[in-house]
Amino acid sequence: MNSTSWIAGAATFAAVLGTAWLAQRSSAKAAAGERARLWSEEGGRSETFASYRRELADAGLGDSGEQLSFGALHVLCAVGGALGGAAFASRGGETGAITVLLGWLGGALGWWLPKYWLGARRAQRKLALSVEFPVMLDLLQISMQGGMSLGAAWKSVSSSLDGRGAALADEMRRVDLEVGFGKPWARALESATARTGLDEFRSLGLLLEQTERFGTEMSRAIAVLADSLRHSELASLEERAHEASVKMLFPLAIFLLPATLLLVVGPLLSMLFEALQRANAE
Repeated sequence: MNSTSWIAGAATFAAVLGTAWLAQRSSAKAAAGERARLWSEEGGRSETFASYRRELADAGLGDSGEQLSFGALHVLCAVGGALGGAAFASRGGETGAITVLLGWLGGALGWWLPKYWLGARRAQRKLALSVEFPVMLDLLQISMQGGMSLGAAWKSVSSSLDGRGAALADEMRRVDLEVGFGKPWARALESATARTGLDEFRSLGLLLEQTERFGTEMSRAIAVLADSLRHSELASLEERAHEASVKMLFPLAIFLLPATLLLVVGPLLSMLFEALQRANAE
């Protein structure tokens, strides 16, 4: 690769990083509010870095080493895509502008692919948390009805969820750790909402705060919340099922309709061609 290609690759890499930084900053400003405030209180980082860390935590990468490794991999993918696009253009003998353009496209693709994977993992983890949350509330209610305190029941349920609901068990242990350091239940569960994006944690925190303030029975209130969440999840599943049936119309029309027409019209055309050949022969 000649010096021009190296300069074009460096310029492309700088353009990719600048574009990514501006996009990340704009998304952080758009997401500012209560959730960003909570995360900033805990981490004390800049807004952009806190937003990126929040995305990684939402995907289950809460450890600092995992976040650092993914961030390095993210940057390497952008650099590799930019240099790969610039190298491809230079080997084809393209001009400097085309080299910069292809390098920018390669860098943008290298930056987008990890973001796409991160978004898919965040959605999958959030779905797993929302599915297991009513089960956790049922177990919590049963434990408290058996005479256990809220803290002891919370620890027991988090231990029992290790197998099938590892993500929820991890969040429960983190909440228990924060409560052990003196944080109120409502604020600890609000922080869990900030980490996971799951509003059910906030609802549980408000419920615990209300039961403590008004002296109502906690186990019965938890049972009511579990039933409400279960009905909401059922309605959401029905809505997604209806959406899936509508979305299936397009692949059916694209793939099934031509095959059906071929099966119906194909024999008729074959018979027509045979009749025309016999008529020509006679």
